Amino acid sequence: MPIRRKRRTFQPSPRNLATVSTLPTVKAMRDCFERYLNLTIALGNPSTDTVKTYRNRTAQFLNWCKERELYPALVTKENIKEYRKHLVDGGKTSPTIRLSLISIKHFYTACLADKLVKDNPVVGVKAPRDKREVGSTIKYLTEEELQQIFDTVAPTLKIRGDRTKQVQVLRDRILLACLSLQGCRSVEMYRANWGDISESYGQHYLRLDGKNSIRTVMLRTDLAEEMTLYRQVRQKNQEKLTAQSPLIISLSNRRYGQRLSRSGIGHVVDGYLEKCNLQHTDLERSLTPHSLRHPAGTLSLQSGSSLREVQDLLGHNDPKTTAIYTHVLNSQENNPAAKIDITF
Repeated sequence: MPIRRKRRTFQPSPRNLATVSTLPTVKAMRDCFERYLNLTIALGNPSTDTVKTYRNRTAQFLNWCKERELYPALVTKENIKEYRKHLVDGGKTSPTIRLSLISIKHFYTACLADKLVKDNPVVGVKAPRDKREVGSTIKYLTEEELQQIFDTVAPTLKIRGDRTKQVQVLRDRILLACLSLQGCRSVEMYRANWGDISESYGQHYLRLDGKNSIRTVMLRTDLAEEMTLYRQVRQKNQEKLTAQSPLIISLSNRRYGQRLSRSGIGHVVDGYLEKCNLQHTDLERSLTPHSLRHPAGTLSLQSGSSLREVQDLLGHNDPKTTAIYTHVLNSQENNPAAKIDITF
């Protein structure tokens, strides 16, 4: 009687188990991430900018995976390092790479929570460090240069009849003053509404909604007066202002009265820097809209304000960040090498 052999069943290896047919679709992973962005980021109250940034950075990574025929659910830590190298070779800065890695890490955290992947491949992968001199991020603007920028804006009282032009002048003066004198960030001005302005015992305040915190700054008297005039001119221009109406608005025909985008704010500031020949100088100094915030720190310290006062003005969580401004001023005013008594 012939011996009947037991039929062997093919047992695929763990590697073969991970086939496209058994893995979650990219759409399922994206949908999982979308739910995570709205329910988990910032304790369920994420800003529009944050969600947009995380979504865009992750989309760039997924496109990179697609180009290399890498399935997102099978991405390894080595693949993440390859993507980091791709960003470095593309000339991306350390902060940009860090933000991309954070976004992708959140993406896999969401997928891991829904058991779509076995682990988070981004854990332990860090962005490269920039080799930068202390204070090199502070783009120093002198008081004379700042005054030159304000002088470029047409004086408010000389604008007659054309209310749209009046609105533009007042908007630009308020924007420049909030950035350079009050130390406001571009994102804070982008989010500012009329309801964020308050008054108490004759003093005006502006509530600022930043990236990670909400703070209130005391406004200069002249700036508060300019804001009052700005409100009056906008109301005369048939605008119905409410507490939720944006402070800094677009003046284009298509979007008049709507919130001016962050790129729009940058465009306005860049225009004045370019007009004053300050955007690029012989000192190889390249100024940006964020650079306009630095004079609030440096000039306040020069005028005798304490480090703590300037820290509150700029909304720094860490006093070490504010101390960089002191380093910049000391390096400008006190050169130890000049005190060596040697004739050269």
